[in-house]
Amino acid sequence: MKQLFINAVLVTVMATTGAVAKNSPVVEVDSEMSLRAAIDSANHDDRIKKIIFKNNVYIELNAPVIYSGTQELEVFGNNAVIDGHNAGSFEFGEDLVAITDDASLIFNTASNITIHALSVVNSATRGIVINIPLDAHGTDIEVTLDRVNISNSALYGLHVDDNADAFDNGLVGSDIGVNLKISHSSFTQNGTGAIDFDGVRVDERGLGGIYAEITDTHIDMNGGDGIELDEAGPGDVVVNMRHGTLNENGFFNPKDLDDGFDIDEAGAGDVEVMFFDIEVKSNQDEGLDFDESGEGDVYAVLRQVTAMTNFDEAIKIDEEGEGDILVRMAKVIADDNGDDGIQLTELGEGVINAWLKKVSATNNVKYGIKLEQRVVEDEVRLLGVPGRLKVKKVVLSGNHKGNTIKTNNVNVI
Repeated sequence: MKQLFINAVLVTVMATTGAVAKNSPVVEVDSEMSLRAAIDSANHDDRIKKIIFKNNVYIELNAPVIYSGTQELEVFGNNAVIDGHNAGSFEFGEDLVAITDDASLIFNTASNITIHALSVVNSATRGIVINIPLDAHGTDIEVTLDRVNISNSALYGLHVDDNADAFDNGLVGSDIGVNLKISHSSFTQNGTGAIDFDGVRVDERGLGGIYAEITDTHIDMNGGDGIELDEAGPGDVVVNMRHGTLNENGFFNPKDLDDGFDIDEAGAGDVEVMFFDIEVKSNQDEGLDFDESGEGDVYAVLRQVTAMTNFDEAIKIDEEGEGDILVRMAKVIADDNGDDGIQLTELGEGVINAWLKKVSATNNVKYGIKLEQRVVEDEVRLLGVPGRLKVKKVVLSGNHKGNTIKTNNVNVI
C-alpha cells in the first residue's frame, strides 16, 4: 500500500530532509487549523507516517495537539516554531504539586516518534509529551529528536511517561522500555511554573529500561533537573552523552534544589553511563547525581568532563543494595563545588572499584575526592572486601577539608 504523506508545503522537499517524491499527495500545514487536520488524519489513517511543516512557519496553539495513532510518525519541522502559551492548563494538588494531562504536543502511542528541526516554546504546561499506553508490549518505543529546541515550558520540556499513575506517583507501567535519541538540540528555561519539573524527564515503570543517546545538546537553565531518568522495576538505565552542557539547572524550588543530570534506578537493573566532553556548571544541587538501589551495579565512564561551581557535589554516585560501583574517569575537573568534588558511596553488599587518571579536584568546600564503602551516615565500618582506587596524575588542592583522598574501607593503590 502506498504510504501517504502530509506535507506542510506545496513544494517538493529536498531528499536531505527525508522528503516525499514530487507526485506524492501533500497538504499544506502552516497554521493551527491545518496542523490539527494533519494530526487528525494521521490518527485515523495508519498509512500516514510523515508530517512536514512549511519552512519557518510560526504557529500559536489554543489547545493541545494530540496524536493517538498506532503507526510510527515522523515530523519534519523545517525550523517551524510552535508557541503553546495558550495550550492547556494545570492545577495544584497537595504540597503545591502541579497536575495536568496537557502539553503543547501530545503523543499517546507506543509507536516510534521522530521529530526534526522543530521548536516548541512558551508552553503553558509541558512542551512535548509521549504517553506510553499501559498495555504496550513487544518492541521498545524509540523517541528521536534531532535539532529540536524546547524552551520556556511551565512544566516539563520533554516528558516520556510510562507511568500508569498520575504524575510519577506509582510503580505500574507497560512491558516496554524507552529508547531516547537526542541530537543537536536544546532544552532551556523549562520547569519555571511549578516545583520539580525538568528540562527532560523519562519515567519508566514495569518491564523495560531506559536507553538514552544524547549528542551535541544543551540542557541548561531549567527550574528542576536539567534531565532526570527515573526507572523503577526490572530494567537498566544506559546513557551515552557526548558534546553537551548541563548548566545552571535546579533553581526553582529553594527548599529542594535540583541537579544537572539525575538518574534514579530502583529494582533489578544496572546504571551504565558514558560521558565524553561534557560541561556541568552552576547547578543548584549536584552536577551529576547517579543513584542505584536494589540488585544492580553502577558502571560509569567519564572522560573530558568539567564540573564546576555546582552548589553541592560535582559528581555523586551512590549504590545501595547488592551491586558494585565500577568507575573510570580521565581528564575530569571538579573545581569550586559546594560539597565534595567527586563522591562515591556504596551502601550494601557491593564493592567500589575505581580508576582515576588526570583528574583534578580543587577548591571544593569539603573533600576533593571521597570514596566510602558500607557506611551509614559517615559511620566507619570496615566490613567485607575492601574497595580499590587506582590513581594516576591526580591533583588535589585548595579543598577545605584537606587535600588527601578521603576513604572508608577503600584501598588506594
